[in-house]
Amino acid sequence: MVKVGTPSAVARPDWYDRNPAFAGLSYVGTGVTPHSLTVRGTYTVPSGKKAFLEASYLNGRRQTVATTVGIVALSLWVTPSGGGAYRLAQTTWKDNTVDYFKEETFAALGVLQAGDVVEACTSDASTGGTCEYLLSLKVTRFDA
Repeated sequence: MVKVGTPSAVARPDWYDRNPAFAGLSYVGTGVTPHSLTVRGTYTVPSGKKAFLEASYLNGRRQTVATTVGIVALSLWVTPSGGGAYRLAQTTWKDNTVDYFKEETFAALGVLQAGDVVEACTSDASTGGTCEYLLSLKVTRFDA
């Protein structure tokens, strides 16, 4: 006997067709003085969802000279649900020239599971002086 109609086992849609939604974070800081590793923004994948970390942008600029120059770092850290944090992306520099800047763009960084956390961080080991930061990332969140 031949059945006509939709089969009982329909293929599951691709991830980008499972209720996709934009998510992300952005941080802009100007006149920021030296500091240890500081979280500037956080994104957590909601329960019942997954997320594709599509792109990130890290940009830093020296605004005023430091008394003693140190390493300036901009980074993205990922903490898997139930796991330990690891650095996913980073850019660093050690330059005391006013308006010196460094930027990095990263694309297609991977899939995040429910409960995974991404943190955008900065640090500046200089003494004195100020920097400007722009950190952003784009995520497409979808049903798991």
